[in-house]
Amino acid sequence: MELQLTGLQETLQNLSSLNISEQLENKALNKAGKITQVAIIAEANFGGRSDGVIKENIKLKRPKDGEVVIHTGKAYHSHILEFGRSGGSTITKGGKKVTWGKINPNPFFSRGYEQSKSESMNAIIEEIQGALGL
Repeated sequence: MELQLTGLQETLQNLSSLNISEQLENKALNKAGKITQVAIIAEANFGGRSDGVIKENIKLKRPKDGEVVIHTGKAYHSHILEFGRSGGSTITKGGKKVTWGKINPNPFFSRGYEQSKSESMNAIIEEIQGALGL
């Protein structure tokens, strides 16, 4: 699956062309990342025990090299909730048949990102404008 970003990429490229400190850039990216993290957590509603596990493990890494990363930490199977899974079965080494059911995609990560994209971009712009006195 390919994710296309419009507007955000241009903002980040313009950000790199400004002569600002790495500290200020990281502060702006961290602020935007937190907004997106909160939006993703709000979208992580699956109606079961997995809600708490997923929500507790949506983590924000410190910005590095002009990039902020939000990941699901120790919620190892969150990608199955995001992208879905077809049903099927397999035979284990011990000869036991393991069967699993179909799970429809529930793109909580994508929805959270899309809903927060504009607010996150504005947070980056406001943080830098405030620091530069613009």
